[in-house]
Amino acid sequence: MWSPQIINSFKWNMDGSFLGKPGPSGIGGVLQNHHGHLLGIFSLPVGILDSNIAKLRVVVKAIELSASNYLLHHKHITIESDSTNVISWMHNPHNRPWMHWELFSTVQRLTRFFGSITFAHVYRESNNMADCMAKQGVRRSNVFIA
Repeated sequence: MWSPQIINSFKWNMDGSFLGKPGPSGIGGVLQNHHGHLLGIFSLPVGILDSNIAKLRVVVKAIELSASNYLLHHKHITIESDSTNVISWMHNPHNRPWMHWELFSTVQRLTRFFGSITFAHVYRESNNMADCMAKQGVRRSNVFIA
């Protein structure tokens, strides 16, 4: 169930989808404002990845897109994912897989654009639209951002 956000804040719901472990993967995200209005979506293929890395890549992509949009600078951003592993990695840097340090470094570098950033776990049922975008990403040959 959608819950209202802090005034002038933004929320990304995101997901990764994959065929096999590892297998062809796609990611997708949905950006909403504090009223729940849809502001943006994305869907793209990310190659042959396992589920955890696909779900980490979608967090990085959402933060990159947010950092590239001046209107989101100095605002509160919430990142919601149904991946307990990825959310745990964001909260506990000591538990992060070292082989993906460059992705975590990108997140750290880009968080300076925001007033604050929160990483939260949501159940799969709360992520339907992001799940659809991620599944489309598996089948895409190019990037879709709107």
